Amino acid sequence: MLHRIVNDSDQDLVGRLVPDNVGGLLRELPSLPSRQAILLGWATPIPVLVELDELPDEHRPQSDDPDYWDVWTGHSERTVDWNAIAFDWSGAPGGNSDDQDSIDEYFAR
Repeated sequence: MLHRIVNDSDQDLVGRLVPDNVGGLLRELPSLPSRQAILLGWATPIPVLVELDELPDEHRPQSDDPDYWDVWTGHSERTVDWNAIAFDWSGAPGGNSDDQDSIDEYFAR
């Protein structure tokens, strides 16, 4: 099953793994919508476009695309604790990202 692939190197690799007669389908991979894929191989005699069921919320990864437009236009607020993120990324010893005193102390240096 092939899902959306936009990276050129990944597309080239997939192109070498599938039969030549499905090459045209591979050009469609970058534009596949979410939850759609191309099913091919021993599971089906011809390539088929399939749509996957929506997962229940409790099983979905927390990777939805942010709603850039609403944040950009000010219709919704995006609160980000940049100090906590920088603290986590820095690998600073002591405290954790939930400990605001440790964060403030680290960045006050």
